[in-house]
Amino acid sequence: MWNEFYRCNTEMVLTKQGRRMFPYCRYWISGLNPYLKYILVMDITPLDNQRYKWNGKWWEPAGKADPHVLGRVFIHPESPSTGQYWMHQPVSFYKLKLTNNILDQEGHIILHSMHRYLPRLHVVPAEKSPEVIQLNGPDVHTFTFPQTEFIAVTAYQNFQITQLKIDCNPFAKGFREGTVPGRPVKDLKHKPSEQEVDASSSKNVEENEDPDRMKKLQELFKMSEYLDGDKENDIFNSVRDFLKLTKSTPVLDKDTKPNEDDLKRYKNMSWCSSAEEARSALLPCLF
Repeated sequence: MWNEFYRCNTEMVLTKQGRRMFPYCRYWISGLNPYLKYILVMDITPLDNQRYKWNGKWWEPAGKADPHVLGRVFIHPESPSTGQYWMHQPVSFYKLKLTNNILDQEGHIILHSMHRYLPRLHVVPAEKSPEVIQLNGPDVHTFTFPQTEFIAVTAYQNFQITQLKIDCNPFAKGFREGTVPGRPVKDLKHKPSEQEVDASSSKNVEENEDPDRMKKLQELFKMSEYLDGDKENDIFNSVRDFLKLTKSTPVLDKDTKPNEDDLKRYKNMSWCSSAEEARSALLPCLF
């Protein structure tokens, strides 16, 4: 997938709140000592000293680059883990977020729009009691892959990139031809994609994270207090609460009327002022 995007000059959107990458970085790791522990760290470095602009057909230099914000890295939330653990399955950096907010306090990677960047993976041996971990240390192994380079933007410039994101991102089904935005596509034999699997595993990892352990690792890298804050805007929180509510509602047949308890629950929602309105709001969500 990365190769497809690379041929069109990959673009990654930056937002003030932080936006996840797509495609994101996912690695198969080998050659580690299965019994030693390692910390996996990712950072993103500028490729050159240029700022760029889109002329309608391609990217071209447009002046000197802005100073890069140093010191922002993303520690994989399962660090430290044994070499055997890291090698038994692909390692995903799905949770890494990019922002253009230079005052960001959430620990996201800070980048400048219209600049070229390259992600770097660092494999750091986890010593017993390190004082400060340096990514340029003699025992640290750093890996880069040219096809993962990208240009940071606040809105997609190349239509080919926009189309690729829609075609390849499993969470962009509503934008594909033949689907209605907001309505899920029914697929009785749906096989989860790599992105959906990683999103699910990321949720499980997040629930089992040890805050004290992550805080210590962050201090070793002189990072912010929080690694990947899950603070979202009010709209996201409202949608999340609504999904929790519908998830807890029993599935009904099309000919079955909702019981009064269900209607009361929906009546309490801000847009339902009567039982009849609640009934009409409930049925489309179930089917």
